[in-house]
Amino acid sequence: MSIVENIHYTPMIFDQSNEKADFGFIPDALRKPLKAFPQLFFSNGEPWREVNQYAFYRYFDLSKDLKTVSNEMSMLQGYADWLEDQKLHWLHFPKVKRERCIYKYRGYLIQLRDEQLIAPSTASLKMNAVIAFYRWASTEGLAEARNKLFDEKVKTIQFFDKVGFSRTFNVTSTDLSIPNRARSGATLEDGLLPLSKVQNKILMSYLASQNSYELYLIHKVSLLTGGRFETVTTLTIDSLSLATPDPQFPSVMRVRVGPGTSIKTKFNVSGSILFPIKLIDELVAYFESTQAILRRSKASTGLQKNVFLTNRGNQYTVNSFGTIMHRLREGLVKKGHAELANFHFHQLRATFGTMLMTAVLDSGIKASNAIVIVRDALLHKDDSTTWKYIKFIEREPLEETFTQTLWDIFTGNEAQSSEGIQAYLDYGVVHDKG
Repeated sequence: MSIVENIHYTPMIFDQSNEKADFGFIPDALRKPLKAFPQLFFSNGEPWREVNQYAFYRYFDLSKDLKTVSNEMSMLQGYADWLEDQKLHWLHFPKVKRERCIYKYRGYLIQLRDEQLIAPSTASLKMNAVIAFYRWASTEGLAEARNKLFDEKVKTIQFFDKVGFSRTFNVTSTDLSIPNRARSGATLEDGLLPLSKVQNKILMSYLASQNSYELYLIHKVSLLTGGRFETVTTLTIDSLSLATPDPQFPSVMRVRVGPGTSIKTKFNVSGSILFPIKLIDELVAYFESTQAILRRSKASTGLQKNVFLTNRGNQYTVNSFGTIMHRLREGLVKKGHAELANFHFHQLRATFGTMLMTAVLDSGIKASNAIVIVRDALLHKDDSTTWKYIKFIEREPLEETFTQTLWDIFTGNEAQSSEGIQAYLDYGVVHDKG
């Protein structure tokens, strides 16, 4: 996989006559040195020079702030990963439009959006970042003319100014843009709905009956912690061993995620997520199982600490996991569970958040404090995202028994703690199939 490395950069100017010149260059006194400027490198260590030059253009020539440039480089890193996965060069532009790398990437993003592995807004932003880079590369003569890369069209936008007069302005669009269509109705983050008690039972029972204990565990972790795909699939045994007790819930541990932990989070948010102690014990037991050891035997040195790996010892990617989810839905439908034909992995997070919010509120905790608990558990950036759960619960209340067991797991209720997770998921005992 490609990496974005933050370098220390000192702007230089060419002044061969200066006595302090180093190879003819001296520091530019008009530009401040940068201690952490993002630069993109392919997995083989080669820099993507054009993208790195583009980053300097955005920062110095267009005066974009460093955070904006870093976000754009992160999106272009995703494109670099996809290019390497598809074994395509970034200048692969044959005559047939659908075979061009940038059009194939658009199709890939739309597939991820439709699978709800990324939000519609994320798909639009990622595509726009790539289009902007190619526009610049074409202008700089680093790529072909725009009309050979993609089709552009001019749209006329009408608006009213502060005085009330009608005005118009023209914007240039391309046939590559991905519309950001939000889902209507009562939904939670990323336009998703939680699973019902019946759907939850069907899904976990089906996963437990399949010959993939790892896939079952991946879903179980998301359902019991609210972890996103990228967080769950990059969990490490070290992160579990370093978990600390949660001061609010006696049967729960906190696992640090984000920068500095090698566990990925959305937007590189740093924090900790809640893990029931029994779930950690189960994950540690799985890590030491024959099945997990066999997978690690095929993995590279850098993945030896990962709890979850594919059969070939690779880290799960959004693309590979999308294929797994497609097969899972097909299997559910063949078993007669058409109600899960549109199931998406991210719904497990929505289910956890809804149940946690319901359980916290039902315990008598004030709404303002409940917001803090759920916000921190789901690593929400803004309280407004967490408030959606309260609004949703007001319109779509869950069954009390559906949330009570989760609360018993977190609070260590003796009546439920011994079989808490099993009762919560409502499935038979799953044995290691390694």
